[in-house]
Amino acid sequence: MSTPSSSPRSELIARIEDGVRDNGGRGQLLHQAIAQHFGLNPTDMKCVDLARSEPRLTAGRLAEITGMSTSATTAVLDRMERAGFIERVRDPEDRRRVIVVSTGRREQEVAEAFLPLKDAMRSLLESYDDAQLELLDAFTSRVNQLLREVTREMPGTASPSGTGTVTRRRVAS
Repeated sequence: MSTPSSSPRSELIARIEDGVRDNGGRGQLLHQAIAQHFGLNPTDMKCVDLARSEPRLTAGRLAEITGMSTSATTAVLDRMERAGFIERVRDPEDRRRVIVVSTGRREQEVAEAFLPLKDAMRSLLESYDDAQLELLDAFTSRVNQLLREVTREMPGTASPSGTGTVTRRRVAS
């Protein structure tokens, strides 16, 4: 509802902000349901994604990326290994190092779990014209970059260089 000081633009921006936040929450719930299907939790599933995409992933690097303690990282890796998603192998270049690698055995199952969402999204996106799709693409790219930056600046999260923690930047008022 419109207040005397609000404008149609400010109301639209507020609806988009609320929609993005709602989208994030609903996405978390979907990821939680899919993770539970595999006997994991959402953090475990995100770590599965990292094991598939991050080259030469070590437990230490996983802890750095996620901000988890080393003991929590070990617990995540244990669950992922028991569920058949990853295995820990010796680094052929440095036998002291252990690398986390995707087994590839469950990737098709994960893809199938996300298929209803993928199909529904494709149908929704097909309803937009090319100019609208370009705008949506630019918007999602910018939102994702913003999320990376805000996450990096959260107190206690790993710094971009991985050399420590970053504290929240002060914003001039």
